[in-house]
Order: sequence, then structure tokens, then C-alpha cells
Amino acid sequence: MIINTGARTDTVQYYSEWLLKRFKEGFVYARNPLFPNKVIRYELKPELVDCVEFCSKNYAPILPRLHEITSKFNTHFHYTITAYGKDVEPGVPSIEESIKTLVALKKLVGRERIVWRYDPILLTEKYTTKLHFETFRKLAEQLAPHIERCIFQFR
Repeated sequence: MIINTGARTDTVQYYSEWLLKRFKEGFVYARNPLFPNKVIRYELKPELVDCVEFCSKNYAPILPRLHEITSKFNTHFHYTITAYGKDVEPGVPSIEESIKTLVALKKLVGRERIVWRYDPILLTEKYTTKLHFETFRKLAEQLAPHIERCIFQFR
């Protein structure tokens, strides 16, 4: 079983304490978004979970206690860093802060477990193709020593 901690919201950024408590207690309830009356209990035990997949735009809140999960479970991390400012993503740290946090995450888990996501790519009057190419190039240069791959998609 693969547990994805960020499929519906940025759980790491906004609910780190809750997430850590769920892993400590060994289970989580999840409501099916299509059938709200259907609630499933997932057992969070190392012998049942093949991998915990994290997806976040800010790992800073969980870094001091991440070992509580990584010491027991196989883990993989998607770290989203894009060109957008506070006008599009008001709750997301700056690119500079995000890079510092990614470097700290790499020191804890290793570069082979981190994927950089440049996603989504929104095209607007402000966020042009040219701006995305420039930002992506600069980010790629800075992140290359710390990650092995990048994924992106257009929406």
C-alpha cells in the first residue's frame, strides 16, 4: 500500500502535527470525496505500508520531527517549487526559502528520495512562457546538486 499524504491538501505544511499523531497512533480515517458517507480506516504500520509519498510546497513545519516517520517507513518526497509569487500562492514560502528547506530535507533523507515538481504551469499576462523558462532555468541550476529529477505538467 502507498500512502499519499498530499493528494487532497498540503498536509505537511498545514497539518504536520495531525499527520505525526496519525502515524504515532498507527491509523487514519479517510472520507471518500465522491461518496461522503464512506469512511475508510487505513492502518499506518510499516509491515502494511510499502511507501509514504509526501507532496508539499513547504516541508519546513515537519523537518524537526520527520524522523518519526522516516525511521519506520520507506518514504518519497515531491517538493513543488514554481515561479509564482504571493499573488497566486499567498501561503507558500519564497523560492529562496523553499530552496533552503529542500537542501535541509536532502540532508535528512538523501537526494534520491526527492523529486522537484515545477507544477502546475499557469500561463497568464504576468506568468508568461518567457518567465517560466527563465525561472525554471535558474531553479534547475540551483537545485541540480540536490535532486535527481524534475517533473512538470501543463493544466
